[in-house]
Amino acid sequence: MAATTLAQEIQDSAVDFGSLEADYRPMLKLVEQLIGVVPNCDPYLEIWPVGFRSYNLLVPNLLNLPGALVGAGAPKDLVGLAMYASSRAAECMYCSAHTCSFALRRGASPDALVGNYSAKEAAVARVAEGMSRFPAHLERSDITDLRKYLSESDIEWVVLGVALMGFLNKFMDTMGIELEQAAIDDVADLIAATGWDAGKHGWTSADADELTDQTEGRTLSNSVHEQAVERANNRPPGYTQVQTDGLGVYLKVMRQAPAALRMDRRWTKGMSSRGGSMMMDLEQQLGFAPSALAHLSHNRAIRALGTVIRDNLNPETTALGLGPKCLVALVYGRMAGNDVLVAEAVQMTERLAPEISHNKLAAISRFATMDMTTVTVPPGLTTVEAGAVMLAKAAAPSPSEINPITIATAASTLSPPQLIELVSWLSVQQLLQRIQVFFDADGRFDDV
Repeated sequence: MAATTLAQEIQDSAVDFGSLEADYRPMLKLVEQLIGVVPNCDPYLEIWPVGFRSYNLLVPNLLNLPGALVGAGAPKDLVGLAMYASSRAAECMYCSAHTCSFALRRGASPDALVGNYSAKEAAVARVAEGMSRFPAHLERSDITDLRKYLSESDIEWVVLGVALMGFLNKFMDTMGIELEQAAIDDVADLIAATGWDAGKHGWTSADADELTDQTEGRTLSNSVHEQAVERANNRPPGYTQVQTDGLGVYLKVMRQAPAALRMDRRWTKGMSSRGGSMMMDLEQQLGFAPSALAHLSHNRAIRALGTVIRDNLNPETTALGLGPKCLVALVYGRMAGNDVLVAEAVQMTERLAPEISHNKLAAISRFATMDMTTVTVPPGLTTVEAGAVMLAKAAAPSPSEINPITIATAASTLSPPQLIELVSWLSVQQLLQRIQVFFDADGRFDDV
């Protein structure tokens, strides 16, 4: 029977956890301490290793870890709340579960996670939600209100946390990654009543031989609610059992930190941690640099983001090809209504894929704005280009519009490494989109 998510479609290509453990144990253990589980996305991202590496660069560096656990940077409970609010706004139920658990572990109140905000929490949530909707809608007044409670440095950490979720929301939602039962157990008692449900993420590997033709996968709306009620009746709710940060957690994280930092330094070698220098590095190596990154000030985030852009556009490691990636970026920018991303996709094409004509770019630009129910692929595309832009068009919105036709088309035109590369790159675009949305709304750099 037909797969109901892209992850189900390519699960035979997923890298086994044993291999991941052997190669990346410090990274896996760090994330496990942060959210209580090793995420099921890991074996899929490693199908195209640059995707896995990008993910493991972004998470600690954009969240200022491990320092944030002991009070360095923005209040960690508010960053966790922002990550959760952004995931709910993007309707990624996988990330909503993980960020709810993350926020609880960082000390966020259960009341805030069901929408009963203090004035400070409401200000954080409004900015996170405005950055994360599709299309985005963030008012300058929302940012002005946030400045009543947080410094400019702390606001940037909140923005980076929401941007990180841009990457994770897009990847998890598009792929339909299986949500771990432990994550459901942690949070369902708290957020099921707010409309959260595992939805298309509520499948297990054991379902592989019993897949249905449902568009959204195995729906768990009733079962999650019923399970939450049963747990509440028979034992303390799961969210009250989530371990909050303390000395034990910090020591476990620090045990893995030296090896993780060595890996981080190896991956980021040659990339500057200063904004201007990082932009010049990218200009020199790629011929362009995403302008969304120009206004950032936190060094470790700058270095990680520059590395991710550089690595995702490395002609020696691409399975998809730089030409199709340029077209994917154009589709996302047009659908997001982000003129800056559109212009940069055109510039990227001119520098990295000059074989793509302006006529083809114009055709793809029109294609991106067509109604999904009547859209046709422009003539003159290669098989890989056609598969890439069709998947990008279905995956660009939040939530994504992946259906059995999309899955079948992607599987017939793209190899598993190409598919993971495409979705990872689309996830980078959403990360850049969120940063761009914040600085556009803020207006501090209008005259720069």
